[in-house]
Amino acid sequence: MRLLNPMYDFVFKAIFGTENKTSKELLINLLNDILDLKDKIKSIEYLNPYNYKENEKDKMSILDIRAKTDKGERINIEVQIKRDEYFRKRSLYYWAKTYTETIQEKQEYEELKKTIVINITDYNAITESKKLHTSFYLKEKEEGFVLTEDIQIHFLEAPKLDNKKKISDMTKEELWLCFLKESPKENNEKALEELKKRGDTMKKAIEKLEQVSSDERMLEMYRDREKARLDHISAIRSAERRAEKRGLERGFEKGIEKGIEKGEQRGEMKKAIETAKKALAQGANIKFISEITDLPIETIEKLKKEMKK
Repeated sequence: MRLLNPMYDFVFKAIFGTENKTSKELLINLLNDILDLKDKIKSIEYLNPYNYKENEKDKMSILDIRAKTDKGERINIEVQIKRDEYFRKRSLYYWAKTYTETIQEKQEYEELKKTIVINITDYNAITESKKLHTSFYLKEKEEGFVLTEDIQIHFLEAPKLDNKKKISDMTKEELWLCFLKESPKENNEKALEELKKRGDTMKKAIEKLEQVSSDERMLEMYRDREKARLDHISAIRSAERRAEKRGLERGFEKGIEKGIEKGEQRGEMKKAIETAKKALAQGANIKFISEITDLPIETIEKLKKEMKK
């Protein structure tokens, strides 16, 4: 059976964001493996649980997982397939939006809860680093101490996973990215079997994906989403080609205009030089020649020297 791509937001959410025991267990393990917290997350509450019926007709929405831990911390997880040049700003916006939601009107600021944003991308979003997992905190510039633990933004980038590394040697977070990358590929049986050998968590994740991939509603949504995505890309490329064609046409027209203009300028310059030479031969004053030809005095002086050679 060909598995759906778990990097698609609604597939990812169907695995980790559905209101059932397996999804919650998988999400808790995913978070503990990524965040490496001293106090492990023991339970989770979905703030926007996944619902098939609510999303089956929505072909282009962007779905994230928003959850609350047993300590009241807020966590926002987003998967991103296509490159977005404003993704960093969007990530910060999601953090700010989620953070402000943790305090109600008339409550004290101490009620604000730690908010963590996790971004899992299928492209290199943090080009300044080769690290698979980059973590961002609010720290003092020189001494490096943390202002507050309330802000954390994490990026995990699938392309940075070392393809030469054996699955048996991978860390827990590397296993998750391997699962996300390898699952939708053809001839993935060996990789999936190796992942299953690493423990019950990977085994349950693969089984959950198999279950999601065999669901007719999910398959239909997947096909519709893929078609909508390709149509969207096609529309953008068509617009780009039309704009490029118009740009070339305008550039061609401007090129002709500039060519004619330069040709005319060269012709006028040639006439002016010929006039200047005749006037010099007749002993005319250099300043007078400059006035009638619009040539610089320096140019006329050079002409005069050349004529004397």
